[in-house]
Amino acid sequence: MRPIVAVVYAELTQPVVLAQSPPLLRAWRDAGRKVDAALFTSPRALLIPSDSKAHASAAKRFEEAIGHEPMRKTYVPRDRGFDALGRALAARLRERGMLDAVLLCRQPRAALVGIEAKRALGGDGKDVRVVHDMRGVRDEEYLTTLGKPEVACTPDEKKRLDTYRRHEAEACRGADLVLTVSGPMERTVIQRHGLADEKIEHVPNHTGVVAHAETHRAEVRRELGVPDDALLFVYSGTLAAWQLPARSALLFQACRLHRQDARMLFLTTDTAAAEKAAKSAGLMNGIFRSVTSDRVARHLCAADYGLLLREETLVNRVSCPVKFGEYLACGVRPVMTSNIGDQSRVAMERNLGVVIGLVDPVAAAKQVALDMQKPRSVDADGRALRRAWAEENVSPARIAARIAAFVDG
Repeated sequence: MRPIVAVVYAELTQPVVLAQSPPLLRAWRDAGRKVDAALFTSPRALLIPSDSKAHASAAKRFEEAIGHEPMRKTYVPRDRGFDALGRALAARLRERGMLDAVLLCRQPRAALVGIEAKRALGGDGKDVRVVHDMRGVRDEEYLTTLGKPEVACTPDEKKRLDTYRRHEAEACRGADLVLTVSGPMERTVIQRHGLADEKIEHVPNHTGVVAHAETHRAEVRRELGVPDDALLFVYSGTLAAWQLPARSALLFQACRLHRQDARMLFLTTDTAAAEKAAKSAGLMNGIFRSVTSDRVARHLCAADYGLLLREETLVNRVSCPVKFGEYLACGVRPVMTSNIGDQSRVAMERNLGVVIGLVDPVAAAKQVALDMQKPRSVDADGRALRRAWAEENVSPARIAARIAAFVDG
């Protein structure tokens, strides 16, 4: 089996990176495969104490996953010097005897470093395989963050947009393989860059298996003051506008017309913003909690329905929200909008969740109310089935095996 090296550029401390990359490395290591990591970070990680602490903690997560110290290198600002970073990575691969490695490069800039490393190795690197691990379409994500169309961008914003597009094109065409997170993303990348079908694959994000879920459910409900037989909805995540917290609150309010005992838990780092969003929707009896990342799953286990609402945009059509798998791994039934990656379709086909429209919360609430009456929707048997599906289909071990089959093939 080829060694797998996770290559991360500039995103080391991002929660989604820490939630996804180390568990996969651990799963491959547990399966007997040699693993490593190459972490490229900003000089700020060395100069600013708070940044340095965060980067050291993140690097420790990778070290625990691979069983030894990862390769680390700082880079110059503004994405210059991919060739120099590639030469540095090539030297470390040579030192560690990994000239047949799979470089699993998260996002375009990491892939550009990997491509340069393979080039620097020359004939010695003929067996190195560069995989562009593509987690989103960066130009569309940037426009979503700006909240405006491309025609309204300033010259500096347009320059950054063009850089994102150039990096993506160079990474997709220069890598040996491209890994995406959904079928719609795979099709979008093929259309954008003209890739051959055998060069690209999609594998969803993973989520950890949750042990003792029913015990957690009972304990957390007691802590929150929610009766065992009451219906509990949960909104989990940041209060970013694209996660639609206000619309989530409005939907819950409409659902309460069908179940007066229903409660709403906001599980977020910004409880003040959550209270504001709830109040604007007329929700007065919400529950607001902020917990550490290692306690999120425990609290999710208390819920019956998990809200996962997204606008109809390209970013969401190609996405794979980690929250979908997290809800299922905790036994929670997702209430989600249509056209979220592959997950809306899977939710309907496997009866894992409720897919609703976004325009009319009253009509959507009626759909949820009908779902409440179905067997195995909000009972213990249903929770067990959802947890079993998550373990079988999106656990770290399962996703690691699927990625390995692609990159080894």
